[in-house]
Amino acid sequence: MQQGVKVCLLVISLIVIYSTGCLIFTRGFLLKRSVVNENSTCHADFSVQKDDHGDDGCWQHSRFKRAIIIVIDALKYEFMKYDPKLKSKSFFLNKLPFLNNVLNRKPKHSRLYRFIADPPTTTLQRIKGLTTGSLPTFVDAGANFASAEITEDNIIDQLITQDKKIKFLGDDTWMGLFPNRFSKAFPFPSFNVKDLHTVDNGILQHLMPEIRKRNWDIMIAHFLGVDHCGHRFGPNHPAMAEKLSQMDQMLSNVTREMKDDTVLFVLGDHGMTKTGDHGGDSDDELEAGLFVYSPSQLAATDYTPDVVNSVAQTDLVPTLALLLGVPIPFSNLGMVIKDLFTHCSWWKTSTSDIKQVYHSVKALRLNAHQINNYLKTYSTVSSDFPQDKWSRLQELLHHSETDLQSLLTSMVQEGETADILKRFRKLEDHYAQFMTDVREICQGIWAKFDVMSILIGILTMAVGLSINILILRCLTRDGSDSWTPVYVATTAGVVYLVYAIVQTIFLSDFVNPMMLFVLGGMLLLVLWILIKNSFCGATKVEGSQKSQNIEHSLNFDDIFGISICVLYFLVYFSNSFVVLEDSVTMFFSQTMIWMFGLKNIKYNMSIYLSQKSHKEIAARRSKSKLTINILSLVSHPVTLTLVFTLTCSVCLRLSVPFRACREEQWFCNNTIFMKPLANLAVDAVGYRNVRYFFSVAALSAFIISIRQWLKCYGNLNGYSPTVMCMRFAYPFAGVCCCLHWALQGLPVQVLDYLPWWQQVLLAQLVYVSLLLSILILVFKPLCVYKLPSARDPSIAIPYGGLDGPQIIPTVYKHLRDRLRAEADTDAKPPVVYGLGTVYSASLLQVVMVTGLLLSLLLGDGLAPSLLLALLTVYVFYEIYGASVFHHIETTDRHHLVPLSAIVTLGLLMSTFFFATGHQTTVPAIRFESAFTGFHGDFTYNVIPALLIALNTFASQVFFIVISPLLLFWPHLEGVVSQLMRHASKKDRVWRGDFVAYDDRTSFRKNIMRLVFGLLLFSAFKVLGAMAAAGLHRRHLMVWKIFAPRFVFEGAAMFVTFTAILLVYLFLVIVDRAVHKFAEGLNKEN
Repeated sequence: MQQGVKVCLLVISLIVIYSTGCLIFTRGFLLKRSVVNENSTCHADFSVQKDDHGDDGCWQHSRFKRAIIIVIDALKYEFMKYDPKLKSKSFFLNKLPFLNNVLNRKPKHSRLYRFIADPPTTTLQRIKGLTTGSLPTFVDAGANFASAEITEDNIIDQLITQDKKIKFLGDDTWMGLFPNRFSKAFPFPSFNVKDLHTVDNGILQHLMPEIRKRNWDIMIAHFLGVDHCGHRFGPNHPAMAEKLSQMDQMLSNVTREMKDDTVLFVLGDHGMTKTGDHGGDSDDELEAGLFVYSPSQLAATDYTPDVVNSVAQTDLVPTLALLLGVPIPFSNLGMVIKDLFTHCSWWKTSTSDIKQVYHSVKALRLNAHQINNYLKTYSTVSSDFPQDKWSRLQELLHHSETDLQSLLTSMVQEGETADILKRFRKLEDHYAQFMTDVREICQGIWAKFDVMSILIGILTMAVGLSINILILRCLTRDGSDSWTPVYVATTAGVVYLVYAIVQTIFLSDFVNPMMLFVLGGMLLLVLWILIKNSFCGATKVEGSQKSQNIEHSLNFDDIFGISICVLYFLVYFSNSFVVLEDSVTMFFSQTMIWMFGLKNIKYNMSIYLSQKSHKEIAARRSKSKLTINILSLVSHPVTLTLVFTLTCSVCLRLSVPFRACREEQWFCNNTIFMKPLANLAVDAVGYRNVRYFFSVAALSAFIISIRQWLKCYGNLNGYSPTVMCMRFAYPFAGVCCCLHWALQGLPVQVLDYLPWWQQVLLAQLVYVSLLLSILILVFKPLCVYKLPSARDPSIAIPYGGLDGPQIIPTVYKHLRDRLRAEADTDAKPPVVYGLGTVYSASLLQVVMVTGLLLSLLLGDGLAPSLLLALLTVYVFYEIYGASVFHHIETTDRHHLVPLSAIVTLGLLMSTFFFATGHQTTVPAIRFESAFTGFHGDFTYNVIPALLIALNTFASQVFFIVISPLLLFWPHLEGVVSQLMRHASKKDRVWRGDFVAYDDRTSFRKNIMRLVFGLLLFSAFKVLGAMAAAGLHRRHLMVWKIFAPRFVFEGAAMFVTFTAILLVYLFLVIVDRAVHKFAEGLNKEN
């Protein structure tokens, strides 16, 4: 008990050190910009009275009194642009014909722009950019589901300050960002990506009646159906065509109700990839669309369909502000859309090119001065802005102001000449250049990193890794004295950690962190001296325990595994290798598996050559020729080892179709396994049923294979709750899972017609059955069955019950056997089924539960990859068991798992992360998994976050759960393992994994070695991702490749650590149950 508590404290201490190091690094790497708490006002020194036409408006006269802003989430420019040459069938092109009709009929009243978003392309960050005009930072993407109130100056607050009444309809994210801002609101839940209609239908129910009331100044409607359709089915699906047609009709209805004093903005907050996802920075995700229309004239020139004009999404803020006559928000970095300021009805700009340009220059000037004021204030709260660039910008703005005054004087004196027009256009370019340069500089300074926090985070991770290595080294030595350095080192590590936290959070602005680096460096030096001594200490006692020390020291296998880990660590520093990491990890995994295969071949060849030499000597004595038996050659362990090692490699290769493609993998195309089953009715009708039944067969094979294994070893006898779960609960959960897949494959019209409880019932039945099974496993984890002895007063009833005529003979037989047993003086030992696999059977039950849960979350397309993972692990365990059998045979002790085997498991874990349809990119996250078995929004985000994490890191969870079998598998001596080795000549009693109970000291060491080995592998990967991101923080691809890789690896580390802790606790529960069961057997004897 005391030893278990110490191990738990060590594990928790290491996890805390690793987690804190990762968080400190994150604090320095993913910085948020400084927020300036200033608001623009109508009284600005750069706005003069002559810029106004009457009393309406601040800074500049208001062109419009009302505005309708319609946000159609994920509305791409491609969806809005009409292509008259389109001949092929498409479900998303030319589905908004109303926009094209307006552009053609009223070219001076309408405009269409390519609306470029700033990454990350998540809805919350886009709303912030669309209302504040500021630039997001990468870390903001993590807050996409936690919408905090916007306190920075924004267009909503500016409109309210000018007594504008705002009505809102749609995505309830706005309510979290702007609480109590709207005069009337109709919010609808937004997170359920499977719901295509609730939000849109709710808006349509209220939109037109509210517009007709005219008791509003600003009307905002945020539709979500297009975005949800993309997430659920992708853009090329009939549901997308229906949704876009619905939006087209809505826009037609809205424009009919508009008056001349109203302007309409129809925009997408981001685009979507070919699979319907978003969140990254690919062109498909960044290119949204913007349509602007008013019944009154909007621009001085006609719209030109052949010319594609691009504007930034931040440009909407100053444009909307000046058109409505309100101040531009203080922190805005957007630039007014010049095209919309060339017309002025008061000035009759349609008759003069100079007046058109001058009116545009006035808007640009106001915009430039607003940005200049922001920069002045920002420089007082942050010293980030470089002085040389600041001086150059001030000079450019000063020259522009001087040129403007000179031009106005010349225009009064000389009139409207061609030279003045040319100078005005040049001045227009200068103001635009000023704002473009400011935006680029701000993008650079807001990517400024806290190098000290980055280094402290990396140093903290290095300290944790060193302590972890020291623990693993001490596990190879006997005696309690070997643990003294571990306890001292862990205590020192915790002290260092406290100092690092205090320095980073409280003292970073006042105290130089040099002392922390000195302390960390000294601690690392001491730790590596202790690690070196652990190697030396292991060789000093060779006199009496030579074989044991050789076994526990680093051998070729461990050195080879460490070398592969180092290569994997270096992979993180190359962007091309990170892009192709799915192939790299598979190569590393195959390399390690072949190492174990070749090791077994080497051992079998040595035995074969030894036997062959004896046969040759015997043949010479008898003067007979050696014969070659083909059957013997084919069934030889060496041949079979090659076959099974190749089989393992083939299983890995078969996982390739289940990979998702990155944007950078231009040569890659997603297979049918990556598409929702309902989509195949459109894209590949012939494959729809084939894929579904293939997935059903794969899940059935997963369940049957584990059941047959348990049945073969006698673990399915009796009527214990655990056995009943394996017989009935898991097949029932599997059937419900398959039926749920079939339900999700129905056409969207049919599925959405069903009541919500029918849509989630089957998945919830899976959850309930698996939850009950887990509870049973916690309290009754053993799958063993003890045959009733003759002295047992109870009557054993066979499986299936008794018929009436059999009752009396059965009772008579029982009484007769009992009387004979009482007369027999030699009592026989009890017979127990499944005792040789008592540990493995319990673990396989957890594997079954985990596999069923992950299959449900991954969906029918990716669930077969779990069967491949199970087959790969099974064959690898058999190869590993054959390669170490000679050691088990000679020592007859619980085998200490080598570091190389743990490395192989870790590499397989990484390989199947990609083989379960995931990539280290934001668009690859399957948010729809949050609603597997649930409908509507959640009060708290714990459940959806858990489901998304289980889906994303399914491989990590599955391999952590199956990893403890590595401790027991060599002792099971499976059929495949026996085929890959020569028959044992020793007369041994097979005890299976019950040997762990007989050798509890080695067993506990083995558990600790596995736990700390998995912790080390996961943390080593995180350190590689941290070091690469920190080193390449100025790399062109840092936010596209290195930063997401670090974020995913950090998240995977937390999931892995949690799974390791839970599996370790379950092993402790099983061990106690085995101990209690064995004591009961001893008492009976």
